[in-house]
Amino acid sequence: MKRYTLIFSLGLLLAVVAGNMSYAQPEPLKSAEIMPEPVGGLKAFYDYIKSNLKYPEEARAKNIQGRVHVTFVVEPDGSLTNVQVTKGLGGGCDEEAIRLIKNSPKWQPGKQNGVPVRVEVTRPITFELK
Repeated sequence: MKRYTLIFSLGLLLAVVAGNMSYAQPEPLKSAEIMPEPVGGLKAFYDYIKSNLKYPEEARAKNIQGRVHVTFVVEPDGSLTNVQVTKGLGGGCDEEAIRLIKNSPKWQPGKQNGVPVRVEVTRPITFELK
């Protein structure tokens, strides 16, 4: 009976430990055999940016122009996560660039050995007053 109690206790302990383990996603690659790209290509992506960009009032008032560099992860399902500004302009431009990326259409994922993988991508978003 003690033997069964010991085996049961060990089994229960293993189940609890295994249940508490978190399965973290692998780190995104910086480069892949096939790099991610927007569905429709880069031209379609920048057309989306151009037609959806709302120039921030503060940036307009202060005549802030330039590029915001945004880094994000293209997930294996084509969704975009971990959106961050790596080089900003201020005046609301950084927040607008993040909004644009977060709301952009899905991308075709990058692939390594034929398998979709997480890939980190950086793209510039241009703010230009006309």
